Amino acid sequence: MTNMLKETEAQLLRHGKVIDFGRYKNLIAAPKTTFWDDEGLPLFKRRRTQRKTWIFYGAYSEDLFAGMAIVDAGIAATAFTYFFVPKENLFIEDKITLPLGFRSGFDPAMTDEWKLGKYHINTTNNVMTLNYKGIFNLQMTAHLQDNGVSIVAPSKDGRPFNFTYKDLPIETDVKVVYQGKTFTASGPIGGIDFTKGYPPRVTEWNWSSLIGQTESGRQLAVNLVDKFNNNMENVLWLDKERILLSDATFEYGPKLDKDTWYIKTKDGILDMQLQPMGARAENLNIAVMKSIFTQPFGKYTGTVNYNGVKEAFTAWGVAEEHLAVW
Repeated sequence: MTNMLKETEAQLLRHGKVIDFGRYKNLIAAPKTTFWDDEGLPLFKRRRTQRKTWIFYGAYSEDLFAGMAIVDAGIAATAFTYFFVPKENLFIEDKITLPLGFRSGFDPAMTDEWKLGKYHINTTNNVMTLNYKGIFNLQMTAHLQDNGVSIVAPSKDGRPFNFTYKDLPIETDVKVVYQGKTFTASGPIGGIDFTKGYPPRVTEWNWSSLIGQTESGRQLAVNLVDKFNNNMENVLWLDKERILLSDATFEYGPKLDKDTWYIKTKDGILDMQLQPMGARAENLNIAVMKSIFTQPFGKYTGTVNYNGVKEAFTAWGVAEEHLAVW
């Protein structure tokens, strides 16, 4: 696997074929999947049985954690949102699942409009606004910068590919209103995960996403994954520089929401721990699919060792253990 980011191609697909597996600078603008979506019998086309696409946006800070996702899993659509206020130990979440929640022709780019029930994502002039109005009101405004990494990874089970784009930290304003109280946070505290493609029927991963600072004040952000996308999406952002990382290892105890997570990269660049403050968990099990995950959130501490300089850092973020059969 090359340690250099490729220059972003204008399109993900050309003549119905993936241009190239690899890791690219910035966002591949139009990862259209129509060529593959129409394959299969009328009631069992890849659009419904294999293709998955989602946006997850998380904001992580010492004072406020917030997250929102909209997922098109083909045969069903889901969305969730949550927030956590550490000083008040206040955690509130909401979610929805709808069969065939998006139309058969839904083939979205990251910046297209996404809407499911009370969940709405819209992007205008590189500003993404995420809104939820339900048991609480949430608005996140993200000033997209396109300093991310696009990954085109091989899949399994005869499925063509999986695409994902990760970018963080992003300047973000968060406002939550709950029971007459307003909670806010702002700054380079946001991170985006846009994924689209054909993951294996049985998909597993561990994931880590965090934003913080080194002891000398350098801005730091990390995205790590194990057991998914050929481990190609491991990236460190250090003062906006994008640094590709090796495979990562995740070790943790049986109490995922309480036990310390020990995470490091095999290249020795990152060695860190997550002490959970709580977790969001889900056990969705319907007739033809299931999704089981635990996503603890909390404080990261550790060291980054890059270009001969080793520094301690403190960060805020999430980790995840996930199993999907879809």
